[in-house]
Amino acid sequence: MLGEMDQFLNQPAPCRVIVLGGASWNLMVRMAELPGDRPATIQDCTWFEAAGSTGLGKAMALAALGYRPVLHATLGEDDAGDRIRALCDSRGITLIADKDPAGTARHLNLMDHDGRRISIFLSNGSSAPDVDMTAITTPILDAQTIFLGITASSLPLLPLLRESDAEILVDLHDYDGISPWHAPFIACADVVQVSDEQLSAPSVQANAWLSQGKRQVIVTRGADGATIHSPFSKTDVPPVSTLVKDANGAGDVFSVALWHAERMGAGPDLAGSFAALAAAATLSTTDLVPPDLRARIRELARGSIADPALGSHTA
Repeated sequence: MLGEMDQFLNQPAPCRVIVLGGASWNLMVRMAELPGDRPATIQDCTWFEAAGSTGLGKAMALAALGYRPVLHATLGEDDAGDRIRALCDSRGITLIADKDPAGTARHLNLMDHDGRRISIFLSNGSSAPDVDMTAITTPILDAQTIFLGITASSLPLLPLLRESDAEILVDLHDYDGISPWHAPFIACADVVQVSDEQLSAPSVQANAWLSQGKRQVIVTRGADGATIHSPFSKTDVPPVSTLVKDANGAGDVFSVALWHAERMGAGPDLAGSFAALAAAATLSTTDLVPPDLRARIRELARGSIADPALGSHTA
């Protein structure tokens, strides 16, 4: 497998790419089983603090694959915000951060050993943050590719996106097919990624979006892999087996890696396989996105991490 994938692990051609929305500093708690519906005392947990949220995850994935992304987010003037600023600087991410008086978003993630997660939003920033349009307008209009987050900080930017010539990719996460919040983001998108968790008929929804002019729809199915829908094809992507340490970031890496492989000329089968490898390489670490992602993908493609007896997730 390594021979096919190695081409995607080289330094990519430059691309002006920007990620809009979503950065948090999270408390991560691992336990043998997620809590049930009764009061309980849970022992033998481990915990750590780490970066979170989809915008930061996608920016970190882009940087790990060799790009120099711009990330727009809202952050507080607090310790959590300072940690995110330092992380972006260390990863080669250009951060455009608007000040949020409500503080930096903080989440509590409860995770079991199978990668399942309960996310509790301890604080999620302002519901309608102020955005400095003078700082973000040029990067958006100059971008070739935009990863658009479904966040409050992205809403004021949607009119500007309509002036952009960039391809726009939107990750809807666990969209239920009816939420009005998602509608303006879907309207902007050329490519849509969505989890099948709350969709009763994912293929029907994917075909509806394709009929509306979307170039591609990716339906992620967790441990069952993903399906890539285009106007003329439907490609099932099997998951890659790996030891699951932390499921956070896997969907973001899958999205970025799929785009990256397709940008380098891969068809949906090969691009999907590379994206599944990248997601699995992320699942095997406690980083939102490991800085040595390319090296881990190479090892996984050689079979040094993969093991059919281990758990598997794609996104």
